[in-house]
Amino acid sequence: MRVKIKPLLNIIGHEELYVIPIKRNGDYLLCLNFYEDIIGGTLARLVIVLDKYNEINSIKVIEGDKGIVEVFGIKEDFDLLKKQIRLPKILVSTRIPFFINIKIKNQPETLDRGITGYLNYVKKYGEIKPLNLNLDLEILV
Repeated sequence: MRVKIKPLLNIIGHEELYVIPIKRNGDYLLCLNFYEDIIGGTLARLVIVLDKYNEINSIKVIEGDKGIVEVFGIKEDFDLLKKQIRLPKILVSTRIPFFINIKIKNQPETLDRGITGYLNYVKKYGEIKPLNLNLDLEILV
């Protein structure tokens, strides 16, 4: 997947969510997140996290400012992910969330959609094992 990050990121919100790390490229980390699109929903989406201190190496709760970046090749990455993990519903888009100024948390403090989507997934399908994928992650700044 190729990610195009503009020099000036427009912050559109602040969010708390569970992230499942997939692939790292320097300070940038590609993660899987489950989002509650409808009540009880488990929509799988990919997100990019700016992890300057390499703190995310397993499933973590993070909180941070959210912007949007352009991506190319997301469908191919989801096809590879589906071989290792059950993904009943996926979000294929050319724009995905990009989180900066993150804080790692021990427990979620809110019931944001990025938290409840993960909890819904675990309730339906069980815990997620670490993902071992050979994906390409190219960052275009």
